[in-house]
Amino acid sequence: MPPFAKREIKNSFIKLLTERPISQITVKDIVEDCGVNRNSFYYHFQDIPSLLEEIIVEMTAKVIENLPEESTFEEKVTAALKEINLNKRMIYHIYGSSNREFYEKQLMKICEHVTRTYIRSREYSERVDSKDLEFVISYLKCELFGQLIDWLNHDMSYDIVEHSRILCRMFAGSMRMVCQKYKII
Repeated sequence: MPPFAKREIKNSFIKLLTERPISQITVKDIVEDCGVNRNSFYYHFQDIPSLLEEIIVEMTAKVIENLPEESTFEEKVTAALKEINLNKRMIYHIYGSSNREFYEKQLMKICEHVTRTYIRSREYSERVDSKDLEFVISYLKCELFGQLIDWLNHDMSYDIVEHSRILCRMFAGSMRMVCQKYKII
């Protein structure tokens, strides 16, 4: 099989997914759009759900990879949300599909990474009890995830970046309380 076939199949599926829901996309639609035969599709993917899962995993990795290393929590969250917003229509169709649970797990992975890498990069994280630090990470990860799910459930109709800025201001207060508890600040 030509090495470009897999990439072309993915690109066609992404293109079609921005135009319509998954339930309205067939293997025939994908192969006709990219100009490969059905055997090429099935050589690379078991079915449409396996194609979708691979794309979602790649998108998750890309979001994580593109996060700024040394940055504030707000900068990390904003960078992740901007990446997610680039594929807004496609995400809307994924979220409305039977693959929603898999997508939610990948969103949680992004939230976990953003939160954990930020908190672990702070100098005070070494002075806070690991159980308390894990609780703060868990709380913030779930709050960020909840904001994303709320946004998706509201058809992405409001500015998630602005919502995240409010969350980040709340986060600053939470970390201040933890640091005060341990007399770090």
